[in-house]
Amino acid sequence: MKRLFLLPFCLLASTVYAQTKVYTMAQVHSHNDYERGIPFYDAAALRLGSIEADIHLKDGTLYVAHNANDIQPNRTLEELYIKPVIRQFSLNNNKPYPGNESMQLLIDLKTAAGPTLRALQQLLLPYRQYFDTRINPHAVRIVLSGNLPDMHTWQDYDSLFYFDGRPDSTYTPEAARRIAMVSVDFENYSKWNGKGTLTPADLQAVKAVIDHAHAQGFAFRFWGAPDTRSTWYKLMDLGVDVIGTDHPAEIYDVMQHTSANYAGNLPVHTVYTPTYASDATNVKSKNVILFIGDGTGLAQMFAGYTANKGDLNIFRLKQLGLSKTQSVDNYHTDSAAGGTALSSGNKTNNRELGMDNTYVSIPVLPEKLRPLGIRSGVLVTEEITGATPAAFYGHTADRDSTTTLFRQLVDGKMDLAVGGGLEEFNKVYNANQLAELKRAGVTVINDAKEWNSVTQGRTLVILSDSVVTSMEQGRGDYLKTMLQKTLKQLSNDKGFFLMVEGSRIDHGGHFNNLDYLVREMLDFDDAIGEAIRFADQNKETTIVITADHETSGLALMDGNIGEGWLRGHFATNDHTGIPVMVFAYGPNSQLFRGVYENTEIYKKILTCFRIK
Repeated sequence: MKRLFLLPFCLLASTVYAQTKVYTMAQVHSHNDYERGIPFYDAAALRLGSIEADIHLKDGTLYVAHNANDIQPNRTLEELYIKPVIRQFSLNNNKPYPGNESMQLLIDLKTAAGPTLRALQQLLLPYRQYFDTRINPHAVRIVLSGNLPDMHTWQDYDSLFYFDGRPDSTYTPEAARRIAMVSVDFENYSKWNGKGTLTPADLQAVKAVIDHAHAQGFAFRFWGAPDTRSTWYKLMDLGVDVIGTDHPAEIYDVMQHTSANYAGNLPVHTVYTPTYASDATNVKSKNVILFIGDGTGLAQMFAGYTANKGDLNIFRLKQLGLSKTQSVDNYHTDSAAGGTALSSGNKTNNRELGMDNTYVSIPVLPEKLRPLGIRSGVLVTEEITGATPAAFYGHTADRDSTTTLFRQLVDGKMDLAVGGGLEEFNKVYNANQLAELKRAGVTVINDAKEWNSVTQGRTLVILSDSVVTSMEQGRGDYLKTMLQKTLKQLSNDKGFFLMVEGSRIDHGGHFNNLDYLVREMLDFDDAIGEAIRFADQNKETTIVITADHETSGLALMDGNIGEGWLRGHFATNDHTGIPVMVFAYGPNSQLFRGVYENTEIYKKILTCFRIK
């Protein structure tokens, strides 16, 4: 008896987790819709697939109300639901919605079945074309629930009526053909409140009733289930076909972003095991590598840990602290002010680079280190004029001053810069000017394959933006490969400072796209493993890993570390004021323990070099 009548619902009752990427508003049911501020239209505006109206027959008229004492003269089924349905058809080319989405009207009979159904048949006679799929394939399906007549009499009622069955009932073949779905009270199987997860016994009971309905060929719905995000996801994971809610706007947010809130089956990288031989020793650091995960909070890191099936290079480190990131003029910093705090030890206003909060230029690390013979470089996965790399060579009141930043990069103290932005750079410098730069000892390279890491003098590796695109779009092992070449070129007798940015982790937060974010996080961590390996071989290199700020207020809702999948929720598409982690490794790494302002990281780096 395989009869799946409501195809938009039933097609989704498949493998666990896979369906989280395909559920839409077509699978959402507006429970007790008439209690909304604007009945029908609140749900229709969000294109819900199913809308519920409880009806009472009184003095020959069908009223919409939960209880008989709630009946009001103007709240009739015709006014609140039938006429609005017809209006939808007039607006949408004889369809309930602009696209091909289906609509179901679930009518719960609160008064005696026979008289109420006869009154409903009479009411619908002039409007039949809007509710009969044999006349119009886009017609709204009428599904009856509540005080249903005996199944053996269903054939006596209009064929446009379908019925809401029960999983513990046995239906004749004729009656089964009229079943649109089966529904049952969730509390019959579990008292779960929607927080945490179901107990094993409850999960088994819930899954059993869903599977039983599917085995009979019916779509399935619970009523009375907890009405929370966690519950909606769990019901989708279990294959429930119709998700009821009293919060259409909230579930709309979930359904619109279900795929963007999921990450899984991503490439897993091997994690390096540190030797810890030089970790937390008190010897002078010859080199310092500062990794900045743009927009990377602890949740972003743990998302990477989950997707990498329970391991990260970052989490192998033993020295850790917490950095407070507020800027002078805002509770949450941007990358310009956050980067400037790390590069100069000064808090400043958002959008400023290499300036204090009075708009006066201040020295940044490469300018501080150059007179001491310590080389410096930046390596990023975005434009080289992005706010974070620019904070280590630029001085401007506006982070978007691209031309100014290119000129400051070329004229500045940075020994090596690797990143994107070639298309904009070529608008600032022509061939003759590039030749002059080369004669002045500045080599500009626009193809990574042509970069020889034994190049002498200042080197600017400015690549096409297509090279430093996202991992999702095929950036590949750019960051790890460029890091290897960067370390070779910067290494020298007097030491170096290198800032490496995982630039696009931040983009994933701004896009509210978990898959994008996690791919960038994994790439960032893979490069960190390469740096730890270098530090173990060198024994005089300190590694510091932090962020300029957190982006998106990411919450991790669910996941499985062993299987490498997770689901999240984004609170915002902006930065937040959440403090960020600091991890450190190598000589003097113990300096980075504790809770402190982001400006202290600059001072601690100077202490590693034994610079006052």
